[in-house]
Amino acid sequence: MGLVFLLSGGVKVWEPVLFFWEAVPHAGVIGMGAYTRELAQLAMLLGPIEWGLGLALVCNWLPRLALPLATGLMAFFTVLVGLALYQGEGGNCGCFGALIERTPGEALVEDIAMLGLLLFSWRVLGRRPAPAWSRGSQVVLAGTALALVVGLARLVPDLARLQDSDLRPGLSLAGLRIGGAEADLGQGTYLVELFSPKCSHCMREVPKLNEWSRTEGVPPIVALTSFVQDSSELRDFRQRLQPLYPTATISSTDFLRLTAGHGYPRLALVRGGEVARVWEYKSMPTAGEIRALVGP
Repeated sequence: MGLVFLLSGGVKVWEPVLFFWEAVPHAGVIGMGAYTRELAQLAMLLGPIEWGLGLALVCNWLPRLALPLATGLMAFFTVLVGLALYQGEGGNCGCFGALIERTPGEALVEDIAMLGLLLFSWRVLGRRPAPAWSRGSQVVLAGTALALVVGLARLVPDLARLQDSDLRPGLSLAGLRIGGAEADLGQGTYLVELFSPKCSHCMREVPKLNEWSRTEGVPPIVALTSFVQDSSELRDFRQRLQPLYPTATISSTDFLRLTAGHGYPRLALVRGGEVARVWEYKSMPTAGEIRALVGP
């Protein structure tokens, strides 16, 4: 379990921005969506905390403190993942960043098993504690401090990405995972719309996008949402408005990081996987402006 905490904490420390966006959806899961950004920023401390607990477990340092702390933290993770599953959240649980992707259902089974191991270690093995490593305190304290420094150094250059949306010129969307459409954003030129089937502004954009999809010189349109393909909201959206372009699904994490602070719909011109231009719903371009940007 110490190695598991080291792996989980190490990934969060090394990729703090990725973990920030993975943590964002969980604010809504616990009913605190109004404090999404603040809670996600606070959650970034989990990386160094997990790293320090992992070292403490491996070194058997202060087991009467480390074991209940690790058990409590795992219990919190188990409840959080269980709530996400209950509320129909289907994205990556975020526990191991992009290293290991798991759905809330898969993560819940694993978390229950790991919680059982920690409870056994605490309540049974903890009564007969093995001798601690003589230099355990130095390793734990120095390792935790190092994790804090590394995490901060990795975070500072990308602080702007936490204050605003990731959707900006120069961003690569080549690796974005899309469900429900065969579009490869890493190849060719696309107009990418970020929308919600429940958004009135998004609904009003459909006739114009339908017209563009039939206009020569305008790139193919792909609309992205966090709603799953078989959701009643997306089915109703398609049935009522009849979009002539694919309405695909991305993870709630990706959707949030691409719309944070701006809302939707948002429109982006993507060339060869890279965002070339971004428009907000109050300043959408004309078909002529798009053809001029795309060129012959």
